[in-house]
Amino acid sequence: MAWGQIIRRKMVTLLCMMGLSIGSAAMIIALSIGQSVQTYSEKTLNDNYKMDEITISPNEGIRTGNGSSGSGQTSKFERGALTLEKIRIIQRLPHVVAVAPMLKLDALDMVLPDGRSSYVEVIGTELDTLSGFGYRYAQGSGAGDGRIAVANYGSTFGFMDPKVTQKLFEQLNADPYNNELLQQYIDMTSIQEQLMQQRVQFRYEDYSDGRKTKMSGSVRVSGELTKPSNMDDMSAQGEKRVYVPLDTARALQNELGLQQADGTATKHLNSALVKVEDKRYVAQVEEQIKKLTLNTQSNLFQEEAMSGQLAMYQKAALGIGGFIMLLASLSIIVAMIMSTHQRRKQIGVMKVLGANLWQIRQMFITEAAMLGFMGGVAGVGIAYAALGGVNQLLASQMADQQNGPLTVVIQQSVLPLGIMFAVLVGIVSGIYPAISASRTNALSVIKSM
Repeated sequence: MAWGQIIRRKMVTLLCMMGLSIGSAAMIIALSIGQSVQTYSEKTLNDNYKMDEITISPNEGIRTGNGSSGSGQTSKFERGALTLEKIRIIQRLPHVVAVAPMLKLDALDMVLPDGRSSYVEVIGTELDTLSGFGYRYAQGSGAGDGRIAVANYGSTFGFMDPKVTQKLFEQLNADPYNNELLQQYIDMTSIQEQLMQQRVQFRYEDYSDGRKTKMSGSVRVSGELTKPSNMDDMSAQGEKRVYVPLDTARALQNELGLQQADGTATKHLNSALVKVEDKRYVAQVEEQIKKLTLNTQSNLFQEEAMSGQLAMYQKAALGIGGFIMLLASLSIIVAMIMSTHQRRKQIGVMKVLGANLWQIRQMFITEAAMLGFMGGVAGVGIAYAALGGVNQLLASQMADQQNGPLTVVIQQSVLPLGIMFAVLVGIVSGIYPAISASRTNALSVIKSM
């Protein structure tokens, strides 16, 4: 009987289905966008922020030792210092894949034998640990005797003659809107240099000593790293780093006067990088490292912030879908109430023939549930039809993204939820009309026949 009424009242059925199908499609797309954005954002975070890595720094606020507290002298033993002994302990922690001790020097001018130079960040580390962090060699390696260095992709660009650079800057200062001069500078900095087996020096200008220029001894470049796969060419060229062994880094410090240190302080590191087996274990490893009185920092907060934003957007989308469903439920209620009025004679006859209240209510609730099911199934089709337009819009808005535009994929697990929600809305909407129909006075209906 419920199916017969749905077939007979085609226009009312179509109107009710339209609201339910649009609401169901909105719910399906909202949930799919939320899951797709979460997957895309996690991939972007892992590529850009390396969620499975922890940065360690000394806890400079903790100092204890044998010195007298009233002597006014700083203790030579610093419990919060980052030393190689602590690095070895961290390497043995569970879920730790690799640990790279780091002694970061100031930005230095790397000078080629022909006098051309480029500013780079010099980092002292154990070169054999670079492979554990995903670095790959384009040529050469980090193994070798003597003072060696490994250059990353960006550090092979931008070598210019100081006199040419000074002349070009003066011209740009005089005519800052000259596009030809600007393009000339960009072209010069975009030329890649082959550094393999070259002997380079590092220059440092000491402004505290009347801008006195200090030059280090020569260092041989024994390897060049490949461009990171998760970076575009411009970003990779802007990241200029040169890795040297820790002994070489300390020697450069002494030669360039970068640190006036004595005793055990020369053995201290200013940072370290830890790679964890999986980002699930980052918090656990951080807690273990903090027990060594060290500071830690990871990018988990980026994921937490992202999750909060995604939850807000998804709630907004679900709210829109829920509002559409509310309008659809009102249309079902109105249609069912009209149907109740039009079928008073049928209800009266059913009561006279012995139909109880539950049977009458069940007929109307079943009809509303079938409308919800049909609207939900139609909503699945609308969601797939609208998916192409959604992805085209995202592609046009995110064409310049490094990882490509976001692509929304409808999750198969979302489809039953959309249909079930439409059915639930239909059932809830049919409760009041069903109760109203069951209260029809059979005697008055029979008399009016």
